[in-house]
Amino acid sequence: MSLLRISAASALVLLLASCSWFGSTPRAIPALKDKPGLRMLTPRWHQEFAEGDHLPLAPSAAGDHVYVARIGGDVVALNASDGRTAWKTDLKATLSGGVGSGSGLVAVGARDGSVFVLDDTGKQLWQAPSGGGEISAVPLVADGVVVVRTGDGKLVGMDAKDGKVRWAIERALPPLTLYRASSALVTRGAVFAGLAGGRLIAVAIEQGKVGWESTIAVPRGATELERVADVTGAPVAGDRDVCAATYQGRVACLDPSSGNPFWSREVSTVSGLGADAGRVFVADEKGAVFAWERSSGSPAWKTEDFNGRRLIGALAAGGMVVTGDLQGFVHWLDRADGSVVGRAATDGSSLTQGPIFLGDGVLVQTRKGGLYVFPMP
Repeated sequence: MSLLRISAASALVLLLASCSWFGSTPRAIPALKDKPGLRMLTPRWHQEFAEGDHLPLAPSAAGDHVYVARIGGDVVALNASDGRTAWKTDLKATLSGGVGSGSGLVAVGARDGSVFVLDDTGKQLWQAPSGGGEISAVPLVADGVVVVRTGDGKLVGMDAKDGKVRWAIERALPPLTLYRASSALVTRGAVFAGLAGGRLIAVAIEQGKVGWESTIAVPRGATELERVADVTGAPVAGDRDVCAATYQGRVACLDPSSGNPFWSREVSTVSGLGADAGRVFVADEKGAVFAWERSSGSPAWKTEDFNGRRLIGALAAGGMVVTGDLQGFVHWLDRADGSVVGRAATDGSSLTQGPIFLGDGVLVQTRKGGLYVFPMP
């Protein structure tokens, strides 16, 4: 259910088996456990955005809308309250990475490395080359800059008014990386972005000046596959820290001004981390959910109720930690102790990314292209 990229001119892609991240032998999926008082939730609304065998592009949400992009070129705005289409624009391009939104703008990238920006009515404002390869992550729009990641290892800042490239940072890629690059985070005038090989970088969003570059996890192993240690998901930041997680590596919280680590813990996740003011949450690739004290890294709780179900996401929202699994079930855990309080079913296929908080509910997308919005328990 995840993808790897071979860093070579041929741009070969390896599709990982949906029931075992990198294995070829399917394993039996453990049954879900019933819990006393467990609340079963039904979707507030549901839409389908399937495109054959294509993995769905990552959606986003801003204000009253959810934004979805199809590989074939459509960008669609849905009303967050009921899922009805507000507008649809066909960009007549092969899209990639996902659709980003912010500051009243919608941004999406293409496989040829170009970037499109629309206003909040769906009108295309500009199209411009990023100067890199395929856009490999959801673009960010903040502080008058559109920040994009490219499949050839570039982090690019483009002027939100006209698409002119303000700055570009390039790093060499290891032979094998996760196909979809981790999302970045913009806060306090800086871009925090995970790099292939387990590194995190801080960049001034206006000028593109690198503040620091720090190692979260060191690739290790006898094979290139074992040495994949990319940052996954988006970093999270608080008043005193920035935290990130990696595949086959660690979760760590660092000083946002220097990049020096406060603490780190061994863990492997394909979907990043979540956090609130006091704790950091990670769902690991095996199905355990961890909570650590944000200030010290001390363990708060751990639940193994989902072992073998391969979890995706650990969203901290509304007093809950929300995650999903490879059969499309969504699970709500009490943030205080990790006890399971809610559950919902989708279409039986894995989630493509972690849940997105909508204020009074959560948005999830499945590998089959289903888009679901659920209320909070």
